[in-house]
Amino acid sequence: MKKIMIIATLISGFAVLTAFRPAKNVEMTKIESIAVTDFCEGWEDGYCEGWKDVKGQYAICPVAPICPIPDIGQDSYRGGYNRGFKAGMRSAYND
Repeated sequence: MKKIMIIATLISGFAVLTAFRPAKNVEMTKIESIAVTDFCEGWEDGYCEGWKDVKGQYAICPVAPICPIPDIGQDSYRGGYNRGFKAGMRSAYND
């Protein structure tokens, strides 16, 4: 009886898994998420460096705010770094 239950479970699981089709835009989503991730990493690094530029080299960086949506053509690490640097400086001056 256990063998029949195991086989039935395997067959039904296989049927469920094969019932779904893969997404057509998987590659596009992967590229967009890589670009946003690079931008956000640059944002965090730049924010910290901008903070240190004002407060001093040995200052402890605060937690960076949530990464903003990148401007068109500025979605690279460098774009995020530059924007984060400016934001970190403004935040440090206002602190």
